[in-house]
Formats: sequence, C-alpha cells, structure tokens
Amino acid sequence: MRKKLIDAAIQCLVEVGYGSTTLQRVTDVADVSRGAFLHHFPTRAQLMIAVAEFAATEQTRVVREFVGDSTGDADLYQAITAATWEAVRQPAGIALIEILLGSRSDPEIGEEFTQVMRKLSATHEDNVWTIAESIGIKDRETIFTMVHLHQAAMRGLVVDYLFSGEIGAAERSMELLKRYKLTLTGELIEAASKD
Repeated sequence: MRKKLIDAAIQCLVEVGYGSTTLQRVTDVADVSRGAFLHHFPTRAQLMIAVAEFAATEQTRVVREFVGDSTGDADLYQAITAATWEAVRQPAGIALIEILLGSRSDPEIGEEFTQVMRKLSATHEDNVWTIAESIGIKDRETIFTMVHLHQAAMRGLVVDYLFSGEIGAAERSMELLKRYKLTLTGELIEAASKD
C-alpha cells in the first residue's frame, strides 16, 4: 500500500506539480480511502519525504543501470552525464524536482528533505570521484564542483522543459554540457600528469 501511495504521489507531482498534489488527489489516483492513506502517512509532509527518498534511490538505480554497459573507466566516466540526464527526466526524477521547488515554502519538509538531497548529492559525488580518480584525475574539488553544476543544470533543463514542453533545446544543451565535460576532463588529466 505504501508503494501504491508513493507511485500515486509521483504521478500527481508530474502531472500537476507540488502545490496541487493534495492528499485528496493522491487518494483518488491511488484509489484508496483517506484512512488507508493516513495509516501509512499521517501527514502530506511524511508522504513527500517518502517520495523524495524513493526518488533518490530510483535515480541512483537508473544511473547504475544506464552506465552498466560502459566499458572501461573513461567510458563510464563520460556515460555518467547521459545517465544522470536520463534519471532526472524519469517520473521519479521530476517528482524530486517538484518537491525540491516546493520545499522552499513548506517548512514541514524543509530540514528532512534537505538531508535526503544531501545524501543523494554525496552519493553521486562519491561515485563520480571514484571513477574520475581511476582515470587519473587528482582534483577532487573541481570534480565535486562539476557534479554540482551538472545536477543544477539538468534540474533547470527539466524545469524549462516542463514549462515549455520543448525537449529539443534541453537535448542540445545536454550535448553542450557533455562537450564541456570532455574538455574539462582532458584538462584535469593533463594537469594531473604534470604533478
């Protein structure tokens, strides 16, 4: 039942956004009673945190699945960008962005949601760093800054896509982001070889 409610909440967040994802809308989509909802999630805030935790786990799963076919550390390192882009465009990724935007004005989920996002970012940074280090990069701070830039850019591109309905501009922007990463990677590997 919890998963059914989380799935219904994700569907609502994708279709109508954070502000319109009400308890009533989620119970209608899940086709469950208000009592069943309240048994699993006594508050809307608790549901949103559960959705965020699920979405964070799902994003990590999608990235791992997407890069699974990459051969060699250099290919894997480059594939992470496309994999992350794929993950943030999935319904769970969009739901996570909706909660991110909504949490700014919802003090009930603020701090707990911040912890979910910090954990997701730290996991992603550590995974990227492990691969970057294996291809000879030594500048951890730049890698973490790059990860932050990529996450922020991708979330922004998804928001823009949700607003405009035009995926082409987002896809072209992602190609540019990939080219930038390739250039930066070459510079970081060259700098490491001079140390």
